[in-house]
Amino acid sequence: MIDSSSIKLVIRGAAFASAVLLLFAVPAEAEGAKLETSAGAYDFTPTICAVHKEDDVYDIEIGGRGIAPDGEEFYLEFSSTGDELSVGLGVDGPFASAARELRAGRWVSREFTVDVSGRTITVRNLALVDENGKSVDSDATLKVDCDG
Repeated sequence: MIDSSSIKLVIRGAAFASAVLLLFAVPAEAEGAKLETSAGAYDFTPTICAVHKEDDVYDIEIGGRGIAPDGEEFYLEFSSTGDELSVGLGVDGPFASAARELRAGRWVSREFTVDVSGRTITVRNLALVDENGKSVDSDATLKVDCDG
């Protein structure tokens, strides 16, 4: 039987772990992040840049806003565990509804491989598609230095 003090301890432990992850996951204005495409570079500033390794498997979450090659705002989200990259065009933050977007990953185009060197993440050979699933670029590259 679990008593209330055990439950409180578990909740406090989870809250502490979440706070620690946020403390180390969000660098102060990390720079050096871009999505290189055939249309040009989508430069952005990550506000979320979490790299965690457990049992030789990386869990990487990246998010940040930037400016597209044509000057339009965008918000990029990347998840290694979700095998997904999304670029919301015309939006400047997470959870915003983008009418147009670029996407890559197992569920929309093809799987990708993530290379990690320290806190620098590189994903090559991304197959980008638009919001309708139409191919936009078959060889894009995401590179992010979480230490900026």
